[in-house]
Amino acid sequence: MRKIELKSVELKNGERLSYRHSEGGAKTILLVHGNLASSIFYEEIIQDLPDEFNAYAIDMRGFGDSTYNRPIDTLRDLAGDLKLFVDALNLERFDLLGWSTGGAVSLYFTSSYPNHVNRLFLIASAGVSGYHSYEVTKEGEKRLLTSKQEIMLEPSKMALENALNQHDEVYYKKVWQMAIYNKNMPEPDIFEKHIRESLKQKNLIDIYHGLNSFNISDYYNGVTMGTNEAWRVKVPVTMIQGDSDLLVSVQEAEELRASIGDNARLIVASNCGHSPMVDAHEIMVNAIVDKS
Repeated sequence: MRKIELKSVELKNGERLSYRHSEGGAKTILLVHGNLASSIFYEEIIQDLPDEFNAYAIDMRGFGDSTYNRPIDTLRDLAGDLKLFVDALNLERFDLLGWSTGGAVSLYFTSSYPNHVNRLFLIASAGVSGYHSYEVTKEGEKRLLTSKQEIMLEPSKMALENALNQHDEVYYKKVWQMAIYNKNMPEPDIFEKHIRESLKQKNLIDIYHGLNSFNISDYYNGVTMGTNEAWRVKVPVTMIQGDSDLLVSVQEAEELRASIGDNARLIVASNCGHSPMVDAHEIMVNAIVDKS
């Protein structure tokens, strides 16, 4: 069994990032988690990587055991943290893997610092024009929310925030079971760990606003103009998307792949929801060790 150590590092911007590290060989991989999560969600993946991989999984600013001294304005701030993190640890070249919100952060990082990244893995990543927040009108129609204030006052987001503030494990278990683990559940002890980590989050509304305004496409997404930087991701990209993902659709994944270009390939995992680490564990490990 691989040894995974919980460590932390002080960044030059005054934040302290917690991270999990498993010592390995010549290949380095950096794993970035999604919303409502932390680095702990990668422990089972790390355990199944060959010893040649030197693995780092971070808690992004405001998640897990990391600090949240300065609120973020956009997800690009988290990509900046990632740059400060790799500089602090002298990580020059590595594979980068981002899940969901972490996929958006990893796309920002790769488009800005391509010389650091050997290969990019996008796991149920936010789409090329973001992951949007909506409200349901009295007429039963979905209306796109366009500001942080609107997101903060939307009933489902208020419920999530209230449950977070009250440390309501029962509520968050239902959220995970319905929206993310809709196909398969992790082992009970692992699920309990995941929920406890989920409830450490300090930046919920800021992250939803960041996802809402994320847009690296070449068009206006209803909130922000696209930065047209998806094509700047030139490294080999492997995308893994579940066919039963309730948060990100296969169609959105296909659009992101097309926006990146021929250097991106898309693997659609069957009977897989928004957590390929659980639903498509073997597919993920094989992709990382290049057994596809």
